[in-house]
Amino acid sequence: MRKKVLLFLFMANMLLLCLGWIMGIYAFPRLPSKIPLWISFFGQPVMLINKSSLFFIYPLAQTGFFLVFLRLSKVKQGGKKRPRKSFLNLSEDKFPLYAQLKKEFVFLVLIFFNLIFIHLQRSIILLAHRIEKGISGYYFYSLFGIILILIPYYRLRKKLLIKKWEDSID
Repeated sequence: MRKKVLLFLFMANMLLLCLGWIMGIYAFPRLPSKIPLWISFFGQPVMLINKSSLFFIYPLAQTGFFLVFLRLSKVKQGGKKRPRKSFLNLSEDKFPLYAQLKKEFVFLVLIFFNLIFIHLQRSIILLAHRIEKGISGYYFYSLFGIILILIPYYRLRKKLLIKKWEDSID
């Protein structure tokens, strides 16, 4: 069951990554000659540049985050390296539920980071066409809030997993 959840979360991330690139590739030829490079969060004027490939900074950063988070989700290391230690001095090889929980957390957080990048790119496209004045602050900060809520949620799940594991030993 857990492997299906991990596969679903991985595929959701792949879908969001592809959507970010598709949105950028579709919108780029339709952008006006002057586009914003960055959205001001503090009321400064928007920095406009001539339309260039710098527009693809956001999907490139999204891809970079995806690769970094994918690396973070890798638990087992190949070669002759010692297995990394997890909580309770248990190696992750001997406690696979922890490894799966870690991967689930990483993939779920990555979904929200992907949504942040897509929102930034969408906002730049709409700002370039003068449809909107910038990002939707409520949506943007809600995504960060959800990420912050996930941290204690998964710490609690980890503690419950430890308790369940300790109870099964006794």
